[in-house]
Amino acid sequence: MSAVLSCGLLQMDPSQFKTVHDYQISIAARISSLARKGADLVVMPEYAGMIGASLEIASRVPGNMFEVARVTGIEGYHRWLDFFAATALSNRVHLCPGTFLRPSDGGYESICPLFSPRGELLAEQLQTHVTEKEDRMGLVCGNDLATINIRGHKLGIAMGTDAWYPEVGRILALLGVDTILAPTAVPAPYTVWRQTRGLWQVVQQNQVFGVEASLGGEWLGCSYQGRSRVFAPVEVTPEGRGVLAEIASGSIWGELVATLDPSILAEARKAFPIFEHFNIDIYENQLADAYLVGRTVRLKPEGR
Repeated sequence: MSAVLSCGLLQMDPSQFKTVHDYQISIAARISSLARKGADLVVMPEYAGMIGASLEIASRVPGNMFEVARVTGIEGYHRWLDFFAATALSNRVHLCPGTFLRPSDGGYESICPLFSPRGELLAEQLQTHVTEKEDRMGLVCGNDLATINIRGHKLGIAMGTDAWYPEVGRILALLGVDTILAPTAVPAPYTVWRQTRGLWQVVQQNQVFGVEASLGGEWLGCSYQGRSRVFAPVEVTPEGRGVLAEIASGSIWGELVATLDPSILAEARKAFPIFEHFNIDIYENQLADAYLVGRTVRLKPEGR
């Protein structure tokens, strides 16, 4: 049986930060607060890793996150990795600090790191699906999905757009994950259905836990209004909602800690053995080639 994991979730509004120092102090304090509440793992929203970088060049008034990535460069990415590695180490938690953009081969990669309580970089997950706008801006897709083992609890990451693609969740389920982490940034106005067709649906289709940390408020001229939640199969959640814990409706700031006990996943799978209905033969024989041929976006070259 996989280990029980206590997961902390941070929803945040970038507009309150005026300087890099403000951002670092506030984020370090909030991660420390979640650690004191017992979190083994802390998850932050999409773009959270870029907020500090945007403040570094605030005098230039960056127009979008791609400009932030271009100006701060790969050195800026590594500078903020060092900050989050130190924060994970000082609080003795696993830390998923949201997502970054980094320059790569004439384009950009959207990437989500995960640190150990020793400050070690355990994984760097690339976004594997992009929007038409992201493709035009030069975002390059990753072509692999990592799994991370935390004391026997197996995690995968569906970052940004990936949380709305069911094949990402299905592949991670077939790789044996217990939990899918989803840093997201949902444009305002908020609708429950927009988010429900993302990670909630993936969780129900694959009987795993889901942790969605959403951005709120204003950043770089855009408004975000997501709702951060921890999901589980409907068979084992109160009132069959598929929700274990959630930030209050309408909040742009919030935090929570939820216990992820894989034994309740076993209960759900016993009640409805969904894995027995997966058509593995079709996955292996037809879908992989059909899916890859149908994709028109640029993929990150193997080994780079």
